[in-house]
Amino acid sequence: MTHSLLLDELAAFAADAKAGASASRKQLALHVADAAIALMAGMRGTDGRLAATLMHRFDTSPLAHTARLATVMRLSEIDDIHRPSAVTASAIAVPCALAMRAHADNASAARFADAIFVGQELALRLALAMGGAGLLARGLWPTYLVAPFGAAATTARLLGLNAARTAQALALALAQTPRAPGRTPHTPCPGRWPLFGQAVRAGCFAALAAADGIDGDPALLNDAWLANIAGGDADPTPLRELDAASPLLAQVSIKPHCSAKQTLGAVYGLREVLARGIDAASIDTIEIEVPGAYAGMIARETPAASRLASIVSAPGQLALAALQPASLDDVSRDALDWSGPLGAFAAKVSVRADPALDALYPRQWPARVTVIAAARREQILVTDSPGDPALPFDTEAVIDKATRVVGARRGLALVQTAISACEDASALHTLGPLFDLPEG
Repeated sequence: MTHSLLLDELAAFAADAKAGASASRKQLALHVADAAIALMAGMRGTDGRLAATLMHRFDTSPLAHTARLATVMRLSEIDDIHRPSAVTASAIAVPCALAMRAHADNASAARFADAIFVGQELALRLALAMGGAGLLARGLWPTYLVAPFGAAATTARLLGLNAARTAQALALALAQTPRAPGRTPHTPCPGRWPLFGQAVRAGCFAALAAADGIDGDPALLNDAWLANIAGGDADPTPLRELDAASPLLAQVSIKPHCSAKQTLGAVYGLREVLARGIDAASIDTIEIEVPGAYAGMIARETPAASRLASIVSAPGQLALAALQPASLDDVSRDALDWSGPLGAFAAKVSVRADPALDALYPRQWPARVTVIAAARREQILVTDSPGDPALPFDTEAVIDKATRVVGARRGLALVQTAISACEDASALHTLGPLFDLPEG
């Protein structure tokens, strides 16, 4: 099979595949609800408001609205993630579907759901073909790389493009694949978030251009192109295994808290140890052992360095879990004070790589947590944490997350509306305006 024919198959999937049987559609609806929580949380946070206002000042088009929604959702760091690819696909597909739906003649609820489904699936599969989570070790951001492709698939399906025009949309999106965004500065609004939003916008533009008759180069998807990004890890096999009946969506994890996914195993492990009767005040030291792929990442920055650093730092996240658990759900992180007890607790935490855990990664992102409290030693190995496919969230768990993150009344209504929006037109009409960003 030539790669141009492979792109044709991907386009046919994007144009025709459906979210599947009732069980798959219910699972998709839960992830749409989770995405709505992340969007709402991102919009309410200081960084999200700043980024949205800056972007709105220069452009108020539907494409710009897509970019703003993608920016504020992804910076929330509370959206879902697929561990093998390290891609947060909902942050690509859901903002597109919400912002571009009106431009697509108010597409039906079923098409809205199917557009999100195909956009997520193609984004995840392209990332796996590029090297998946292994890209992180090369300083690349998998979600950023595949954002145009996933956004093009979502928008093309929302517009109702046939397979031939969808192939052109995907080809145009591939031509706009970004590269590494560079290191994230410790500033109130790091550039990585708006850059991600612009990558999503590029994919939406590709679909709109294809709808107007503009063509790309389907032959761009070839071994050399993949290898240029992924090196020796490139493998087109995941792109050839499309199956709407067995989607990668089933492997996507929902985050229970605002956290880098790499730290959540340790957070869950500490909570389990504390539940055994250990008082946080009695803890002398905590050692976290994780795969080498992310040991440095979760220990590199002091949690006081920035909002993002507090989310990525394992010592910081464990300090919050032990002393201020409600702050794990605070997307803004404006009120944290690391000069007192939080900082002292974080200083008790050390992180090291354990080669024995490397074999589990990236299908699982494990953590072994060892707690020393006076003469007592407790240890736990976590391979899956709440929200992972092995410990899946149901509707009640998603409602609980919404309650913690955006408030009880608003959270319940948001989840119910988002779940219904995948099947009911009136709910979809209600959902979209919730994320209209303020003027100015």
